[in-house]
Amino acid sequence: MKIFYFLIIILWGGGLATVYHHGQNNIEKQLISTLKDNEREVGQMLDVAIAYNESIKEQLIFNFDLHDISNPHPLISSFKNFPELNAFGLQGNETIAGHPLTANLTGIGSMQDVDAEMWSEINALLGLNLSAPIAAKSHPFIWSYYTSQKGFILLSPSVPIEQFHFTEYNYSKPFWLIATPEENPNKETRISDLYDDAAGAGLMISVSTPVYYHDVFKGAVSLDVGLDYLNKVLHSDLSALDNDISLISDKGQVIANKAFKDLENVGFKLDEQVVNYKLAQYSGGYYILSNLIKGKFYVAYQLSEDQWQNLVVENIYGRLVIVSMFVIILWLLVKLFDMLCKTKKLAELDGLSQLYNRMSLERLSNEAIYMAIKRDEPISIIMIDIDFFKQLNDEHGHYAGDQGIINVASVIKRSVRKIDIVGRYGGEEFVITVPNTNLETASYLAERIRTEIERSAFNGTTKVTVSIGVAECQAFALQSFQELCKKADLALYQAKENGRNKCVVYSYDMEICNQRYS
Repeated sequence: MKIFYFLIIILWGGGLATVYHHGQNNIEKQLISTLKDNEREVGQMLDVAIAYNESIKEQLIFNFDLHDISNPHPLISSFKNFPELNAFGLQGNETIAGHPLTANLTGIGSMQDVDAEMWSEINALLGLNLSAPIAAKSHPFIWSYYTSQKGFILLSPSVPIEQFHFTEYNYSKPFWLIATPEENPNKETRISDLYDDAAGAGLMISVSTPVYYHDVFKGAVSLDVGLDYLNKVLHSDLSALDNDISLISDKGQVIANKAFKDLENVGFKLDEQVVNYKLAQYSGGYYILSNLIKGKFYVAYQLSEDQWQNLVVENIYGRLVIVSMFVIILWLLVKLFDMLCKTKKLAELDGLSQLYNRMSLERLSNEAIYMAIKRDEPISIIMIDIDFFKQLNDEHGHYAGDQGIINVASVIKRSVRKIDIVGRYGGEEFVITVPNTNLETASYLAERIRTEIERSAFNGTTKVTVSIGVAECQAFALQSFQELCKKADLALYQAKENGRNKCVVYSYDMEICNQRYS
């Protein structure tokens, strides 16, 4: 039965391992699905920014062809000098046709220093629809602006000049550097790394498109995306991961993460071999990467060992309970079956000798006799009685008597075959039903048992002898165990009459001579 318990333990362990493995796969699939959603949203936002920049660039080029200084824009009359700021431009609170401007323009120096070419470029910029937001007021985009190589900027939404105006410092910012011919000779729309906004809007990335007119670099159209928006996208569906979702540059630097304002020293770094959409291990736990977004960014999910285990356990909790309940029920059923088997065995056995009790002996022997008659095979009975058993109890005590019974039972069990049926018939009487065995062979077995018992000692040096009667079913056309026992009992009685410690085989003469059965 131990093997069944062992198999249940293996089944339980295997079941838990299988459920856990499926749970890992499910969590990984869920993370990848959400990762793709986030990647898609970031990608779509960048697509919108790139498309918007391209449209503004095309309008500017069109305006460059149409506008010249001989036809100045009405807003130019609103330009002022701000000597204390070394700047000129719009205050930031002007209106056009009764509507407040959604953009303002500022430049370095004073209007007296502006040449015709620069006024023409300013004129073209003011030809954009400044009464509508250049950057639609959707939350991804903080600023939309055109930066000119001539030293001025058109910024939307409009801000007072005291809050922000163009300076040479702006030319050191990533939004400008990624658009210059030196850094971007292929004239591509590019996306910057994370940097701090010059206008005070915090950490952001910029999407910048260079503007060329007749193959001359004029400036750059840019859209800024704030860190708060990026983090909102990254954490929209995965609050369980808390701060462990990052936007990472193609160089392996963390661009955005909800927990970090200073991103210089973040533990996560990309390995040289980047694997997309696959749970991988690193020194701090696990991570999953998206595809490269616009050739610039990855979305990365980082999980500590504890986070991973918690997510998996939450996913498989119900199934773990079901598997465990199934195993517990199976264990209880096996335990119940084991107890029933043991109870049945106890019900069949004699408690002292551990041989079959009389009821089991009779049942099994009758079955064996029925099969012997059906197959026309011999079957014999050996009845054994311990000599002077009462005397043994009186002289040595009941403990010695019990030990005598145990010793005789032990000798009998060692002497018989597995198919033989051995039981305790009465107090000191034993019966052996010997299938497929004739009278001669049974008699030989009985004599061997008698001799072995005579030689064996128990409880120190105490010995006993036995008297044995042997009868055979087929020889006398007997039909039941009870009939066969009667014949064997007559032979046993004869053995005692002959002086005990004898083995006697039943014959018809015993029926006549023995008055007990006359």
